Amino acid sequence: MVRSNTRLWMALGGSVALFAAGCADAEEGATAHLDAVSQSVTLADRIARCLQDPRVVSGLVSQDVCAGAGVFFEETFDGNGRTCGSCHPVANNTTIDVRFVTALNDTSPTDPLFVSLQRPELAELETSDLLEDAAILENVDGFIDPAHRFVSRGVNHVLSLSTSIRADSGDGTTNPPAERTGWGGDGSSDGTLRGFLKDAVTQHFPKRLDREPGVDFRLPTAQEEDVALAFQLSLGRQNELDLERVRMFDAEAEDGRQAFMDPNRGRCNVCHHNAGANFQDTGNNRNFDTGTRNLGSPLNPGSFEDIVLADGGFGGRDLPRPDFDSFNSGTPDAFGNGTFNPPPLIEAADTPPFFHNNLQINSRGAQDINDAVNFYASATFKASVAAQELDLRFGAPLDLQPLDAAAIARFLRALNGAFNADIAKQRLNAALVLVDRFANTRADVQQKLMELARVEIDDAIEVMGDLNNPTALYPAALHQLNLARAEIGQGLSTGSAAERRNRIVNAIARVTTARAEFGQNITFVLGQGNLMY
Repeated sequence: MVRSNTRLWMALGGSVALFAAGCADAEEGATAHLDAVSQSVTLADRIARCLQDPRVVSGLVSQDVCAGAGVFFEETFDGNGRTCGSCHPVANNTTIDVRFVTALNDTSPTDPLFVSLQRPELAELETSDLLEDAAILENVDGFIDPAHRFVSRGVNHVLSLSTSIRADSGDGTTNPPAERTGWGGDGSSDGTLRGFLKDAVTQHFPKRLDREPGVDFRLPTAQEEDVALAFQLSLGRQNELDLERVRMFDAEAEDGRQAFMDPNRGRCNVCHHNAGANFQDTGNNRNFDTGTRNLGSPLNPGSFEDIVLADGGFGGRDLPRPDFDSFNSGTPDAFGNGTFNPPPLIEAADTPPFFHNNLQINSRGAQDINDAVNFYASATFKASVAAQELDLRFGAPLDLQPLDAAAIARFLRALNGAFNADIAKQRLNAALVLVDRFANTRADVQQKLMELARVEIDDAIEVMGDLNNPTALYPAALHQLNLARAEIGQGLSTGSAAERRNRIVNAIARVTTARAEFGQNITFVLGQGNLMY
């Protein structure tokens, strides 16, 4: 997310804390209210509430997806006030970055995201990385000495999980896990996305670091796990593209598509088939050691006895001692096998920082997709196990040229912009259905969908570039998106259902015109979860 703090504030309707904490009630966004919601709302209550939700009544969203969104964005599990939405806010592409964390801390320093700064007994729940690099402390290798035996990682977005978590055992990792969760692909102790909820509550929600169920938090019920899973699987895309059929109407982006797929130019398509997260040969998510752990990271390391711990990625849970030598020094300094799982790339341009350790490729400043692509031209990548496997596959090392890297990054920005535009249109179409059926009844839902559509338009504008920049992607589309944004603003300012409807219709037309500028066969099937908040 690269939008300015001002635009971020506008995107959240003046309440950064609302979405960062995952609470759907703007007027009652305080921590005390979150605790009250958790204690008073059972899953049965959530389901009953969803049966009255206009999105469910109109058939836009299923009862389970609606209830799962309530669990995800509102439920604190009797813990420290955090929700899943604390680290996966809907208005920030379901992840956090430095801009978001800084803005939230400036406006709502008592938000539960920062509970480690508020409660002495939780001081070691996080490190300084949360404020400095939007990275969180993870005890991925077990809760033995959790204040020392940890890794610091960026927050995965949770978009398009239905396309990206099926595990590929061909990388030599064990089964379970059957599903890749977290950066190591083993983020869930039972190997499933469904079970990840229990682990997330245990890791991030405790009142004390003792982490005693029933005292420091309550564990989710089986039914809560079911509906939360249904919601998460309905976020983002439900399909993969076919890059062989895709054509970009921007010449450099089209050249980037070709470089992305060409083994002599980019080789990206092998590990990120069709710009997703899956291995080309199997269609499943395969772990790789690309060397990112060996390029300098500013994140705080854990420790074991007198050893400074590196992040060993997959494996290592509950081992008595480090078992992986990450720097070939002769002394194991990590738990795991050095491999990490790829995220999908269609969503990458507006979900920085990149890689498991928020890798600072050039500096500690803001990173963009160009920096991430350029990593694959680095000596670090070329020396990695993954690069060597590709060398064997194609008979020669990759020599990623600067022009090809720039074109690939432009291609990825174009895909991300198209994805943003489609989600914006999905939300506007839903708002149109609701205003047509219910007029001003529950106008708040219509308005929130309009606000979130504007967030996606803002994201598209950011990844495509400023209209005044001669290198911006699709200038005609940018013009239309800005007009759509203005229509939404006017629709939000009116109390008239008829006028709101007119503005929604106009905005949809603008987004549709913009979207036609991108290319051919860029077709996304979108999930119902994008309509929840």
